[in-house]
Amino acid sequence: MPSATRTILVTGFEPFGGEAVNASWEAARKLDGWRGDGFAAVVRLLPCAYGASVKELVRAIEALRPEAIMMTGQAARRGVVCVERFAHNLDDAAAPDNLGVLRQAVAVAEGAPERLEAAAPASAIAGAIRAAGIPARVSRNAGGFVCNHLYFGALQYLRDKGNPTPAVFVHLPATPGQTPPAASARRLTAAEAAKALKAAAAAMLDVRAKAA
Repeated sequence: MPSATRTILVTGFEPFGGEAVNASWEAARKLDGWRGDGFAAVVRLLPCAYGASVKELVRAIEALRPEAIMMTGQAARRGVVCVERFAHNLDDAAAPDNLGVLRQAVAVAEGAPERLEAAAPASAIAGAIRAAGIPARVSRNAGGFVCNHLYFGALQYLRDKGNPTPAVFVHLPATPGQTPPAASARRLTAAEAAKALKAAAAAMLDVRAKAA
């Protein structure tokens, strides 16, 4: 039987680009302490900064040793939840991170593969979110900003450590109250986005339990 103490680590980002909130954190923080079937969620807020976000995530992984890892970020131009299948070895953003670092057309990690695939079944996770009544799809493009950088760094860390922990990145649309430039008209409330994340978390841990 699975242990009742299994943990899923869920992360969200602080606001960026002059906004007061970040849709990923508004949703992720609603899962802190949430318990599903034999597991509990632990949530961490990450800085919207290239190197610092990876360091904070690795620190959390090593302290918590979770059964699964779900990173979340905001993709305001998208109108549905996007489960990212790949992290690309490329930082290429028009704006700097929250520490003022601008990275354009540079590798996340020199000598690493061009892309790394999700350490979790992206299609099954997207299907679980849709089954919960929230529009979702699998994406092959995690962007060129901190979200993709964090994702690549996390997958590379797990691969290098020989750590089989399932990990995935989920992009969320903006909330109704946000006004980011070029945002999709389709939005999700924080409660709807949190519902999507709960469905994703349950799917990830169900797959892990069946594989054990």
